[in-house]
This record gives sequence, structure tokens and C-alpha cells, in this order.
Amino acid sequence: LLALLREGFELLGVLLGWVVRLVPLAVLGVLAKVVGTSGFSVFASLGLLVLTVAGGLLLHVGVYYAALLRFATGRSPLRFFRDGTEALLTALTTGSSMATLPVTLRTLEHRMGVSKDSARLAACVGTNLNNDGIMLYEVAAALFVAQAAGVVLSPGAVVALAGTSALAAAGIAGVPEAGLITLSLVLAAAGLPLTLVPVLLTVDWLLGRLRAATNVASDMLIATLLDGRERSPAGPPTSP
Repeated sequence: LLALLREGFELLGVLLGWVVRLVPLAVLGVLAKVVGTSGFSVFASLGLLVLTVAGGLLLHVGVYYAALLRFATGRSPLRFFRDGTEALLTALTTGSSMATLPVTLRTLEHRMGVSKDSARLAACVGTNLNNDGIMLYEVAAALFVAQAAGVVLSPGAVVALAGTSALAAAGIAGVPEAGLITLSLVLAAAGLPLTLVPVLLTVDWLLGRLRAATNVASDMLIATLLDGRERSPAGPPTSP
């Protein structure tokens, strides 16, 4: 039985290797078909998608997170981002909040002075559940697919799309390109075609790193908020 399982595992590895090698060819074929039918305007649309997602993530982190940090804890947002530079840059280079987790914990405990309990609770749980960057990306990408396919979404459908994206983002793994996997589920739930998903692969490498950095910033923010609550006189009582 063990030998059979070992052979099956090796066979699965070979099949996955073939898939990885064929994905670039599949993306090239889809792009060739799209360009052949609609021209090079698809690249302009992809550029607008990148700008929209990048701008949305920047506003979310630089404005909303900064305001929440300032008014909820009284801490300086500039110092927060300066102290968290190592974790944010690691997320940008790896594209994974899970791979960044050790750096995030070290940054929170040693650079930001967050308590060990708050850091581990926010970072370890947030890596799996707190994925603001992925949620924002999936809504924008779904709207891009709807416009490209000529599908008009009602306001109710957009709200349902946002809710589905939130549920998908909460259960996603903190690994590179994971947002593209759950995007297929979101599109299917909204009744949108999946044929344009390979087109998004051309820009997902960059957007995936921006999403990971946003998720790590969110984890550090939650840890800071928990730490402020823990240290506050009005916070929960501590054991003697």
C-alpha cells in the first residue's frame, strides 16, 4: 500500500509538472485568440486593471490603515510603515504572506514592540483569514471580466460579488497566485465566463505581490491594534 501511494504521489508530481510547463503556452494561445478577435485593446484594459487595483490597494493601506492606526492607537503611521519595511518588502518579493510570516513576527516583536501574544494571534490567524488585498483584487478582476464579456451586472449582483469575494478571501491559503485560484470560484458563482482568467495571468505576478504586501500590512495593523487594546487601562484585565 505504501509503495502504491508513493508511486501515485510521483505520478501526480509528473502531471503537475506538465501542467506548469503547459500554462504559459495556454496563456499565449488565449491571448492570441483575444488579440485576433478584439485587437490590442485588451492590453490597455489590463493596464487600467493594474492601475485600478494598485491604486485601490495604495489607498486602502496608505489612507484607511493610516487613519485607523492614528485614531485608534495614537501611533504615527509613518513610523509604523518604517518599522514594517522589512516585512512589507519580503511580501513584495515573495508574493506570499505565509512565507513572510517569520519576518512579520520578528518585525512585530522586535521592531514595533508588540507583545508576543498579540503578534502571534494577529499574524498567524490573519495569514489565513485576513486577506484584504485578495478581496479587493477579486472584485476588481471580476468586474473586469464582466466588462470584457459584455455582461451588465446589477447593483445587487455587485453586492453579491463582493460578499462572495470576502468569503473566498477568508478561506484562501497564503501562497503565491492563490487569489487567481479563488477568482475562478468567484466568477463561477457570479455566472461570469472563465475563459478570460488566463488573460489575467499576464498581470497576476505583479498584482499578487501587491496583494501579499497589503495582507501583511493588515496583519501588522491588527497586531498593533490588539497590543494597544491589551496595554490600555480600559482593556481586559490581566491575570496577576
